[in-house]
Formats: sequence, structure tokens, C-alpha cells
Amino acid sequence: MKINAPLPLLLVSNAVASLGAGVAMIAIPWLLVNREGGAVIFGEIATVVNVVLFFVTPFIGPFIDSNPRKMLMISIRVFFILVLLLIFAFSQTEILEDSDALLILYYVLGSSFYAFNIPLRSAYVRELFDANQFVKVNAILEIENQIAAVVTGVVAIFVIERLGLDVLATINIACFAMAVVCILAIPPAEHPLTASKTQVIPALADGFLITIRRPVVATILVAATIPYVVVIFYTILHPIALAELPDATGSTYALVELLFGAGAIIGGLLIPRLLHHTTDLRSSLELMVFVFALIATAQALFQTYWGFVLLAAGFGLWNSTTRILRQSILMNEFGNAEVGRVGAFLQSWIMLLRASGIAFLTVLIDGYGPSSAIWFAAAVASVGPLLLVVTRMPPLFSKLLKQGNKDS
Repeated sequence: MKINAPLPLLLVSNAVASLGAGVAMIAIPWLLVNREGGAVIFGEIATVVNVVLFFVTPFIGPFIDSNPRKMLMISIRVFFILVLLLIFAFSQTEILEDSDALLILYYVLGSSFYAFNIPLRSAYVRELFDANQFVKVNAILEIENQIAAVVTGVVAIFVIERLGLDVLATINIACFAMAVVCILAIPPAEHPLTASKTQVIPALADGFLITIRRPVVATILVAATIPYVVVIFYTILHPIALAELPDATGSTYALVELLFGAGAIIGGLLIPRLLHHTTDLRSSLELMVFVFALIATAQALFQTYWGFVLLAAGFGLWNSTTRILRQSILMNEFGNAEVGRVGAFLQSWIMLLRASGIAFLTVLIDGYGPSSAIWFAAAVASVGPLLLVVTRMPPLFSKLLKQGNKDS
């Protein structure tokens, strides 16, 4: 299948922009939890960040669907360059040098980038490519994203320890600048969104209203967000649980993240080869959600050094395939002028689960240790399959099934 010219530029832009997010989501938690009282502090910070993002994320949807996506892609990267410049400047002061405050700001920056960039990038991809290219493009982007985020996150642990936060911030500033240049070089879309002056406040509910018009698709998409949420839980659980093991070190954590990335890359390589244009993407996605829940349950049963190491690739593989299919179904089922708001609604839902889940994780870790929190993550992973089973239970969901088939 031929992929048109914008893809290489989009890949480079996404890869270099993922550097900062990878640092924030992988390296920063490890550095924080290994400081005195860091596990609880990080859990509290992660909870607050996700609560705020839950309320803020819906605002991006109307902007995505009423403004040129290319301009928004550039604007968000320029904003993060400015914040990174602040981090660099503060790191040169005696008061904030090596301060936890700068690590926390870096984590907030990375979390915010993910929250805003995911629905925006989905809308931009929907605009740039044809429907028969969505699965392959999303698979390639997933492979590239995992390589960039995981590898750079692992390397960043050593960069911060040896060279300092200011050097890392400088590298990421250069990367975001390169991302902006690449997006500027992408030619205009053949069928760009016709920008409209949408009032933001009335449009905030649009994502939810558009989504529930297709209840079966909505349920499948919501269920497919669960694996990603559980993986976010493990950005907290992995460093804390590994720190509890006497034979685990920073190198062990790096190995776990590398294996997670390897699994994700394998998933991205397999999906386009196993699926073709006649494949039922919904059924395939349901299978991925079920298998992910099994992996999460296995992790709860085997909370050992080798259990964490060996199952990391499984988490990466099934999370990757779920994300690729979820994004492809989103782009197939909703129009160019709708996908931004629906994507933002799903991202807001993810933020709600992340915020409430991380808050509960923090309580469990503080009171009962990481083992109980891992069992909680397994229980959350099982919610996805349960949602999918309920949609197939007549007569409870018969009306939704009829509506879903009518909309298909």
C-alpha cells in the first residue's frame, strides 16, 4: 500500500517531539520515587495533574475541529519550547538547581503534551491520509512513538544523572524546534478541514454527544481506552515495585521499559500484516482488550523480578495493538469535522480514569504496599472485557446494537 509524501515528515516531527514526553513519563518518575518519600509525592502529583487535565482536555476538541490542524500542531510545540526554556533558565539558579520542583514541572509538561497532542494528531492524520491507509499509518506512528519515547526515556535517566537537567532540556528544545520545521514542510492536505468559528463553551459537550450517537462504537472505544490507562498506572507501579525488590536496580527498570517498547514495536509491525481491508476491526480490537486483561492478571500473580521483566513485552504488545486499532476505528467511524471533538472526549475520559485510579493507587501504595496496587490495576484491566461482554447481552443492549448497526 502506497503511503503519500507527508508521512516521513510527520514521523520525524512526532519522533523528536516524543523525546520530551518520554523523559517526563519514564525517567522523571524513576528519579522522584527513589528520593525520600518520593513514591507518595509522585502519586499525589500525578493525581493532581490528571484531575486538572480531565477538566482542561475537552476544551481542545472544539479548537481542533474549528481551526487549521497544522497551525495547532505547530503552536503546541512552540509552547513547549517556551516552557523548556523556563526549565533551563531555572536550572541555572542556585535556589532551583537540582530541585524536585523542576522534575515535577517536567512531568507536568510531558503529561500535558500527551493529553493535547493525541487527539490533535489523530485529527491531523485523519485529514492527511485516506481511509484505507489509517491502520498502516497508525501502526507506523505507534512503532516510531514507542521507539522515541521508551529509548529516550531510558537514556534520559543516565543523562540527568551524569549531565544534569539543563543539558536534557537543551536537547529537547532542539528536538521540538526540529518538529516545528518538519510540520511546516508538510504540504497542505488534499481535503483540509474547513475552519469554522465554533463557540468553545457550547461545543464542549459535542464530543460526548457525537460519540453516543453511535453507542456500540462508543462502548468499544471506551473499553479500548482501559489498556492505555493501566499502562499509565504502571508508569507509577513499575518504578515503585522494582524499588522494593532487593535485586532490582535502575538498569532493571531500563530493561523493563526497553522490553515494553520492543513489544509495542512488534505489535506495530504485526497489525498491518495480519489485517487487510476486509478485516473486522471491531472484533480484532475486542480480542486485544481481552488478552491485555489476561496479561495484567498474570502480572498480579507473578510480582517477581522475572515476572516484571518477562511480562513487560506483553504489556507493550497488546497495548500497542489496542491503541492502533482504537485510533483506526475512531478515524473510520467519524468524519473529519468530528474526529477532534470525539478524540478529545476520549482523552478526557482517559484523564478521569487516570486521575481517580492514580489517587486510589497512591492510597493503596501508602497503606498496603505496591502489591495491592498491582492487583487493583489488574481489576481495572478486566473492566474493558466486561464492557464488551455487556454490549453483547440481550436484551440489555439490544437497542444499542440496533442503533450501532443502523449507524454502521
